Amino acid sequence: MLDTGLREHWWLDVKAKAEGGYRTEPDGFVATDEKIQEAIRREGEHAANRGDRPRQVIKDAWDTPVAANPLMGELDTDTGHCTFISGILRQVVPDARVLAIRIMHSDGIVNEGDLLCGLRHLARRIAKAEAGHMDDMVDVVSLSLGYFNESGDATLTSGLRDVLDVLLGLGVTVVAAAGNYTTSRKFYPAAFASQNQPGQVPLISVGALNPNLSQALFSDGGPWINAWACGAVMVSTYPVDVQGSRPPEIEEPAHPGTELPGGGPPLPGERAALDPDDYSGGFALWSGTSFSAPLVAADIAKALLKDKSEPGLWLSKTGDAAAANRALAALTSLRWKD
Repeated sequence: MLDTGLREHWWLDVKAKAEGGYRTEPDGFVATDEKIQEAIRREGEHAANRGDRPRQVIKDAWDTPVAANPLMGELDTDTGHCTFISGILRQVVPDARVLAIRIMHSDGIVNEGDLLCGLRHLARRIAKAEAGHMDDMVDVVSLSLGYFNESGDATLTSGLRDVLDVLLGLGVTVVAAAGNYTTSRKFYPAAFASQNQPGQVPLISVGALNPNLSQALFSDGGPWINAWACGAVMVSTYPVDVQGSRPPEIEEPAHPGTELPGGGPPLPGERAALDPDDYSGGFALWSGTSFSAPLVAADIAKALLKDKSEPGLWLSKTGDAAAANRALAALTSLRWKD
C-alpha cells in the first residue's frame, strides 16, 4: 500500500515511541520498508536541491503533521488515511500482512517523483523476492490516489504506466481507486484498466458503492472502471493520537455521583456533546473510492490465503510466472472475468 504514513493503533501493531515517532512490531499486521523510504527521501531532497522549491520531502514512514496550520488546528484532509485503509484490510483478511510505503502527505498531495520512486523500488523488492527471497514478496498493490491528464498527451502518463506494467509483469495485481469526482472522465492510474489484455494479470479500477449497493453519487463512473465495492460510510481504524482543534458544541458540569462502579480512573468533571475530532477511541467513519479499492485488494489477498494447498495458490513458489498464476487463480475464485 502506497499512501500516507502510519500512526498509532493497537489493531495494526503500530505504537508511539517515547522520544517521538512510531514503531511497528516485528511480526505485526503492518510493516514498513526502511530502504524504500530512504530512497524516497533521497530523491525528494535531490529534487528540492535542484530547484523544486515547494517540494515537501517525505523523510520517513510516519503520518505527520496532523494539521497543516498548527495555529488553526484543523485536521488535514488525509490525516489517518493509511491507518484507515489498513483497518479495512485488517477486518477482511487478518492473516495477511500489509507493507505500508509513505508517498502521500497528510493533505492528500502526492509528488509524482515520490510515487514513481516508491513503485520502482517496490518492483525491485518483488523481483528479488521472486528470485528466492519470498519473505519479501508482495502479491497485491493498492493505490488510493490519482490524477486527471490535463493535456490529453498520453506521454505524460507513460512513466507511471511503464512501472505499473513492470509490476503486472511480475504477477502482482494492482488495484486503484476510481476517484471521487462524480465524472466519467478518465482518472489515472485507475483508467489504465481499459488497456488490460485477456489472460494477463489485470489492473483493477474500483468505484464505490453505497451500503445498499447502489453506486455512490460521489464515485467516478465510466467504462474504464471494471470493479465496484462498498466505499460509503465505511467504519475502520483511525489514529488514537489524533485530536483536532474543534471542541464539543456543549460542555456542562457533570452530575454528582457518576463514579465508575468498582473504582477505576476518575471521570472528567464535565458532561459534553461529542468532540468531533477527538479520535482517541480509535475508529471513524469515512467515504471514498480510497476505501473501496483496498476492500477489493483485501478480497484478492483473502482468496490467495483461502487454500494454501491448492496448487494454483502456492505462495511459496518463486518466479513471476508462478506469481501470475496465483493472481489469476485468486481472481478466478472471485469470479473475475477479463
